[in-house]
Amino acid sequence: MLRHNPSGKKSRRGQQEKAAANGKQQAKAAARESAGKQARQKQPPPGMKTSRFQWDEPSFPGTVVMARFIDTEVSEAGMTAHVYFLPDHAHLAQQFGETALRELGFFITLYGLPPSNELSLVELPDDSLPTGWAPGVAGVAARYIAEPVNYRLLANAVAHQWFGGVVSPAARSDWWIQDGGARYSEARYIEHAAGEAAAETAVKEMEVGALAYNTIPLGQIGTLNVFDPVFQSMANDKGGMIFHMLRWVMGEDKFDQTMRSFFEQYRGKSAGLSELQKTAEEIYGEPLTWFFSQWLNSTGAPEFHNKYTVYRVADGFRVVGQVQQDLDLFRMPMRLKIETDGKTVEQMVDVQGPQTGYTVETFGRPRKITLDPDNHVLKNSVDMRMRSAIMRGQQLVAQGNMAAAVEELQKAIELNRNSSLAHYRIADVYFLQKNYQAAADAYRDSLNGDGDPRWTEVWSHIQLGKIFDLTGQRERAVSEYRQALQTNDNTQGALDEARAYLAKPFGKEGAP
Repeated sequence: MLRHNPSGKKSRRGQQEKAAANGKQQAKAAARESAGKQARQKQPPPGMKTSRFQWDEPSFPGTVVMARFIDTEVSEAGMTAHVYFLPDHAHLAQQFGETALRELGFFITLYGLPPSNELSLVELPDDSLPTGWAPGVAGVAARYIAEPVNYRLLANAVAHQWFGGVVSPAARSDWWIQDGGARYSEARYIEHAAGEAAAETAVKEMEVGALAYNTIPLGQIGTLNVFDPVFQSMANDKGGMIFHMLRWVMGEDKFDQTMRSFFEQYRGKSAGLSELQKTAEEIYGEPLTWFFSQWLNSTGAPEFHNKYTVYRVADGFRVVGQVQQDLDLFRMPMRLKIETDGKTVEQMVDVQGPQTGYTVETFGRPRKITLDPDNHVLKNSVDMRMRSAIMRGQQLVAQGNMAAAVEELQKAIELNRNSSLAHYRIADVYFLQKNYQAAADAYRDSLNGDGDPRWTEVWSHIQLGKIFDLTGQRERAVSEYRQALQTNDNTQGALDEARAYLAKPFGKEGAP
């Protein structure tokens, strides 16, 4: 017989409630243990710290550079830069930070706001590229961190905050907008900081790179590898020249307005040629298809010949001339400058086709007539072909292809046998090959050349001194180092190096 037992039922319920309570306590303990374990796992090892990075703007963040940096904070005109240099370069952080902020401020006036209100300037390893960038970050390789500050290299890295940081290329074929825009921004900062003459030198360097390779049109560089020297030269230098020439065609005010509008409209987006052309045409008020088609879809550049005759007339003189060039479809506005006994006269000539005539009246007798005196238009010449051959030779040296480098440099010498620069560069190749007799002959040819650029003189003497030291002719080496000092040209620390080798022969243990 079964009996109902209320007390037994109550006892079983109590046991069940007690078991449930114990289960909850165990679950809570397990949760606490799990949380503690996770917290312990998140704790960094002793001496380390964890940083959290968050980026809310549409762009390409994520670049990470890690080292035992010293963080130097530099502030100027409401802007802040954090300079992350290794201890060996920490004493230069303030100078580099101030320079970077001045460049940042200048570009803000041209292009508007950058991706970030703070800039991190970071030292990169020497086995990396000369510069690097990311939104809010500009990097410079350690070998370029020295006095005086290489403000040109730094300006290029800072300008990428807009060209690539604010607006990215729509396709690889549009890469010239990014790198060419930063290259020309570098030239514009040079103009701002050092004047028009310094900027003109920078533009000539871009011209050399733009004409170094004519294998494909700039608009088709997307078929090349981005690390190919041809790609780099065309994207940087020819791209930079297109911005330079567009500024000339549109006028400075409309060009600057175009760039500000371009970055404002496409901020945080990708944009290519069609977007840039559309923005430029809206502000310029006229079609620019002829301009972009000419410089992006064709190779090479025109070589100009200016032929003219001067006539005496009742009110002074009349110049009747003709601009000749070798590209049938070429079209560009160009300035004609006529220096006379009195006032200099300038006139615009809209050059179209192989021959374009002009007539200019002057009061004083014409002494010199120059086409495109300020170098606004990319053009070919014997000197340009020579410098382009030198550039190709130097790039081949960097790749370790010495035989091909000698061939290119020989082409440069054939174009101008009086070029000090061409002889100096081929001498450097012979020196690297330890062909000291050929190197010495080439350095002497450089000394006997046109002396352009001036630094070839001091460095030819130093290199000859090194050769004499290496071949055991100390007295002749000393003579060369002393001649180097007499030039009083300290380009790239030449005088310091000459003094060092006077104190201790080159190649000896302990020599610099």
